[in-house]
Parts: sequence; structure tokens; C-alpha cells
Amino acid sequence: MRRLDFRRAREEIRLTEVLTLLGYQARQQTGEQRRGPCPVRGSSSPSSRSFAAHLGKNVWQCFVCRASGNALDLWAAVTHQGIYPAVLELYRRLSRVPPFLEETTMGEP
Repeated sequence: MRRLDFRRAREEIRLTEVLTLLGYQARQQTGEQRRGPCPVRGSSSPSSRSFAAHLGKNVWQCFVCRASGNALDLWAAVTHQGIYPAVLELYRRLSRVPPFLEETTMGEP
């Protein structure tokens, strides 16, 4: 299995892209902050604001289920996948090439 460059993936994939793929509709918007129902636990209340996302910082948190993280974590949580397959799927859906680490052989400089 090829190794993903997760550091680069976190830099490349923006939270706004993941929210768009999820069809997320915020209930409140203030600057780069979005509030609304939690996509992880599937809030259905139209007035829910338990989920907070900061697009500039690329982080999110649910104040009810206590889940939090970056864009990659959100996609993995909502799609119920491990982080590796979730990142590969995310790149596929965004029509991008995943950032793989260069393979090195032990003992090479």
C-alpha cells in the first residue's frame, strides 16, 4: 500500500470543499464561521447550531457529539471510513491526484 502524504492532504483539501460535497447548509454564517446541524451525527433539527466550522482555520467541532478535526477527519467521520480510504475517495471525488510519499529503500541516502 502506497503511503499518503497526510500533511500535504490537510493543506490541499479545504473544509469548504468537504462541506460542499456533503451538501451542507449552514443555519448561521459570520465571516469564515458556519454554524448548523452536525453532519457527523445527522442532526435533523432545522434550528440546530451544534456544529461549528471555521473555514479559515480549516477546523470543525460538534458541541453535542464532541467530534472535531480538519476537513479530512470530517469526510472520514461522515462517510464512516478509515482516514486512508476516506482521503483517497475525497481526492477521487474532487478529481485530483492524491499526494503520495516517495518510496525509499532502506540504506539509501
